[in-house]
Parts: sequence; C-alpha cells; structure tokens
Amino acid sequence: MALAKRIDHVGIAVKDVDAAVASFVRNFGFPIERQGEVAALGIRRAHLRIGDATLELFAPQSEQHPVAKFLGARGEGMYLLSLEVEDLAAAASRLAAKGIALRTERLDDGTQLGFINPRQAHGVLLQLIELPKSRG
Repeated sequence: MALAKRIDHVGIAVKDVDAAVASFVRNFGFPIERQGEVAALGIRRAHLRIGDATLELFAPQSEQHPVAKFLGARGEGMYLLSLEVEDLAAAASRLAAKGIALRTERLDDGTQLGFINPRQAHGVLLQLIELPKSRG
C-alpha cells in the first residue's frame, strides 16, 4: 500500500510572491485558490490550482529563514514536493521502521506537516501533509 494518496502541491520558492503569481496566472492561466501569510512557517504564499493539486509559490518573511538561504544559494525554483497522507502519525511510524525520520509541525488550522530530509529522498525535500478533515 502506498504511503501517500496523492500529490497535494509543489512548492516553488520565489523572491516576490505577487510577481510570481502575476506571471503564472498571465502565462499559464492557473487560477488562484488561496493566498496569504502563514506565521507558523514564516512565509507568504499563494496556491494556484492545477487539477487536484496546486502550485504553492512562497517567499520567506525573514532573511534567517531556510528558504532565504535556499534563494541566496540557488535562486528561485522548486523547493519541495508535498504528498497528502491520510494519517501523518501512521506514516511517520511506517517510515521510522525504515530508518527515515520526520520533522513535524502542526499549523493553526489543524494541518499537520512532516518533512523528510532531502538526503533520505534522493535530493528532494518531501513534505507529508495531513489535511484537516474539514478541508481534505
């Protein structure tokens, strides 16, 4: 049985969320699903709908944020792949049995996140996301 049930979103680190949104909407016609700040993560973001997934365009709100370091070293680009799971605790347990650790966070809206170090996923920062039952 697969660990994740679908791709939730692809995270793209940008320097200017408004400019990136304008570009993606103008050039590709992706509609804006939601946007705003996520204080718990220290980012400003916008989600653009593509089928049953989204592109998350986001920028850090401080120069000390890990994404600011990413932008300084690599420039704008794909930052993470987010995979939706039914139960983050169960997924974390399955991964722990394989020697893969998650760093977890819970957002104010009830969303639970687990991050897998890129060294354990062939260079890709994987985010596991358990959406609140009211949103998922």
